[in-house]
Amino acid sequence: MTFELSEDILEAILNTGKETVKVSNLEDLAHGDTEGLSKAVTCLKDKGYLTESARGLSLTDKGTVKAAQVARKHAVLTSFLTDVLGTEPDHASKEACLMEHSISSETIERLDTFLEKRGPGHKTGRGRGWRRAAHLETSSPVEHEGHAGLTKRNPIVSLSECEEGSLLHVSMIRCFAKHRRLIDLGVIPGELITLRRKLDNNAVVITVKGCDIALSPEVAENIMVERCNTQ
Repeated sequence: MTFELSEDILEAILNTGKETVKVSNLEDLAHGDTEGLSKAVTCLKDKGYLTESARGLSLTDKGTVKAAQVARKHAVLTSFLTDVLGTEPDHASKEACLMEHSISSETIERLDTFLEKRGPGHKTGRGRGWRRAAHLETSSPVEHEGHAGLTKRNPIVSLSECEEGSLLHVSMIRCFAKHRRLIDLGVIPGELITLRRKLDNNAVVITVKGCDIALSPEVAENIMVERCNTQ
């Protein structure tokens, strides 16, 4: 339980998009087991994944890498369950939460390769209306607390389909193995980005964490985002 909870904590902190998160905002992950939550947080701090200050918990560089690995497993599994098996998104997310802790990295690589070979056109017919798979199985505002509830469960689309000037929440990245450099660029699930320009060759320029980044059409097609409500 502590192992699974520890990974859930790292993933949840990453998905908030905040530099620090209060321990109280993670209590739902432990399903009322506050002692278990405390032990998991202590373990993560001892292993160098988290630091704690008066403001709350923060991911270290090591913790961010680990959290991104867990988030990637979640994204690949959710994509497989929804796009290949036709599982309802909410149920797929819950199943992915259970499987992500025990599935090997090798199997994730194979699944990701399989999804990549299928391509973005091989879907189960759900179209672009399927919704973001929640990482916290509650109705609490923890998931988007750092984004002030901007998304409010809007439909998920690829980055290439969005309009210039759009503020977007990164929901998942398809074919993650092929686009690992996005982690280094800060384009990870849970991050807010702005689509600055769409170029004639279908490439795009986005802003993430104050930096402008140019992305090829292929990369943009595989970044799945949710439009934010700014009004």
